[in-house]
Amino acid sequence: MGTRAAKARKVTRAARATGATGAARARRATRAARGRHRPPSETFDWTAWAKELAEELVGLGLAPAEAEAEAALKVERTQRRVVWAEERMKTLLSLQEAAGQAYRRYMAAHPEIDWSDPDSPEVPEPPEEAAAQAAYAEIRAAIDHDRWPRHLHFPEI
Repeated sequence: MGTRAAKARKVTRAARATGATGAARARRATRAARGRHRPPSETFDWTAWAKELAEELVGLGLAPAEAEAEAALKVERTQRRVVWAEERMKTLLSLQEAAGQAYRRYMAAHPEIDWSDPDSPEVPEPPEEAAAQAAYAEIRAAIDHDRWPRHLHFPEI
């Protein structure tokens, strides 16, 4: 409890020091809470999580109605991110499989080359590999830099 309370106090102090109120303070608080929450599983209780977020935001000084609204937005955004991540991972796996098949086809088409020899030529990269790398880069951007596709933040786009 000590670290959670300390983090909440730190976020509240930072929000007050910068003059942030209402929604801005809530956004900072939910960002600060990020590290505590694990990725949802298929049996994840979104309603309970929304209630927990709202309670945390009320504890940080937000009005209950505003806290519930912010928590609902956070839950909705997180649900869209989970769906996107699942879809991108499925796409990545299928693209990697296609790239692997292209590599195997190339190697089978050239039986005269001893592929186990360290001096053998490199297999040229098939177009499927570039598509797989692009999908991987999107996933890594979300993980490493918290950069998500625009439509997850603005569903009307």
